[in-house]
Amino acid sequence: MLVLFRISVIVLGLIVSVAEAEISDYPPGFVESAVTDPASGLPVHIMISRKADAPWLVLIHGLGQSAAKDWLPVLPVLAESYQLLLLDLPGFGESARPDTALTPKKYSELVHWLVKVNAHAPVFVVGHSLGGAIALRYSHDYPDEVIRLLLIDAAGMLQTSVFVRHLSKVPSHVEKAPVLDALIAKGSQLLNHLSGRAQDWTADFARTMQALAGSDIARDALYKDNSNINAALGLVNEDFTPLIRNIKTPVWMLWGEQDPIAPVRTGVALQWLLPNAQLEILPKVGHTPMEDAPTKTGDWILKSLRDPQPVPRTIAIGKQQGDGVCKDQVNQVYKGNWRSLRFEHCSYARIENATLGRLIVERSTVELVNVNIDAKEVAIEASEANITATGLQITAPQAWSVQNSRLDLAAVSVKSAQLGQQKGGSQFFMSLGHWCDGVNEWRLHGVLTPQDGKLDQQFRTTRDGGCTLEVTNVLNAK
Repeated sequence: MLVLFRISVIVLGLIVSVAEAEISDYPPGFVESAVTDPASGLPVHIMISRKADAPWLVLIHGLGQSAAKDWLPVLPVLAESYQLLLLDLPGFGESARPDTALTPKKYSELVHWLVKVNAHAPVFVVGHSLGGAIALRYSHDYPDEVIRLLLIDAAGMLQTSVFVRHLSKVPSHVEKAPVLDALIAKGSQLLNHLSGRAQDWTADFARTMQALAGSDIARDALYKDNSNINAALGLVNEDFTPLIRNIKTPVWMLWGEQDPIAPVRTGVALQWLLPNAQLEILPKVGHTPMEDAPTKTGDWILKSLRDPQPVPRTIAIGKQQGDGVCKDQVNQVYKGNWRSLRFEHCSYARIENATLGRLIVERSTVELVNVNIDAKEVAIEASEANITATGLQITAPQAWSVQNSRLDLAAVSVKSAQLGQQKGGSQFFMSLGHWCDGVNEWRLHGVLTPQDGKLDQQFRTTRDGGCTLEVTNVLNAK
């Protein structure tokens, strides 16, 4: 356990090692002041730029002691058209450091108070990294206050173990070194060494992160004076599953293609789940687009604030292509409409923007992105397989039949009277998912290593309300 705690601190170092902006004054027209947070009684540093009759735009920064200065590269162009409200989140920049747990919910309450006191009207909101998670939480908690929501490389949505596995793949050297300092290099070397055993230790790791976040003793002993770690723990341990699908605010998202901290996969998952969202990916850009591509980022913010509606994801079904087979091949890509797809001894196969009637994976590695499986019997049959899915909808009498397999499923929606069977030590890493069994909707978010046999009872963990299935699925269920 001590080893896991040490690894936890290293990983949190990876999370918070973002570029520190050069200290600089705010553009002309900004007024800086300290206000007293009514919840904590501590001072919060805010920056306001007013423009008569212009709408309000709230900017929420991510981790790192640069705090609101992360926005400096885009402030001049934004101040031409909007009144701006920025803050140094408690624990960052020139704001006080509370001696309590820092969570997205608490930050959301602070933003609500600041908007109420200063803007007196609904606002536009932009959040980066941790700020993206806070903005998402704020939009959910106070929907009448948010006109539209912009997220830039939002962090912390995927289940903790999945996020840690992503960090384990961070290379020891990444171009544009300011993004990743020596701590990341050392930490990623350790994680790369351990990643081969990740299936064995990530569940314990996730529990360790939860223990760190929930323990006053751990906070006092390990990170009482480190707001970065405090806020990072509050972020990675918050389950956004129950609130994301209930956000009605239009959402625009911008992501750096080479983000080593918050993977693009997070944006893909959010676009799949949010009812009204658009995702744009910037090539050759990392975790902080404001620094890596300030002109493009500023233009994107202005355009997104003026666009009438987000452009939602679409899947071009097209003519059915029958039964597809991949055998002893590498890097095969499948799109469109298939009656079934079978993979035997295939490596790094990819299914994207596709509709299937059945998926069979044997001793293969397959990635699914934006896929619907509408099956007459079993949707996915997997044996000694490694399946990663981001944006997956399953409608079937039975969702899975798995043996000795690993499934990493993010933003999965299962409508099935039965989840199915598993044997031989399979493992499920679930992020932001739901399963409707015809009566209840169950949350699929966590690491599950089910016992052999039926999965149904083992996956009924947290209930998120009631639901119904189509009659045909219920009648045909075995």
